[in-house]
Amino acid sequence: MAQILQFQPRRLPSRPYREALDTELSPRRPHISDRDLWTRDYREIENILYAILKIKEILDYHLYYDDVWPYLLLSFMESVHNAKQGGPQDLPTTGASLKDYVLSAVTPDNKRDLSMVLLLTDLIEKSPTYRGTSASP
Repeated sequence: MAQILQFQPRRLPSRPYREALDTELSPRRPHISDRDLWTRDYREIENILYAILKIKEILDYHLYYDDVWPYLLLSFMESVHNAKQGGPQDLPTTGASLKDYVLSAVTPDNKRDLSMVLLLTDLIEKSPTYRGTSASP
């Protein structure tokens, strides 16, 4: 009498979910240099723009599936612009909402990169007021 044998399909070694989704158009892992972040003066518009683009790069890599953070980042950027122009001071409010959102998305895998987002947000938010009231020449 014939007997049916079951064979398990050959399984490829599993790759992390994010790596399996990568294509040529997917965002690459952001390059973050501590030296580059800490040596910038965040009162200058070029450095603020650099920090916002770095935040976008990090969030685009880790939170690619969500559509809330672009709105929060644009609101934060508008608040920074208004603060530079002497307009209404809603920078702490928009900064807090962006940081709250980022904190809710932190996992053990992305905590280093998302902590950089929190750091950059704080540097942009507090740099003008801290350095503007400094007694140094």
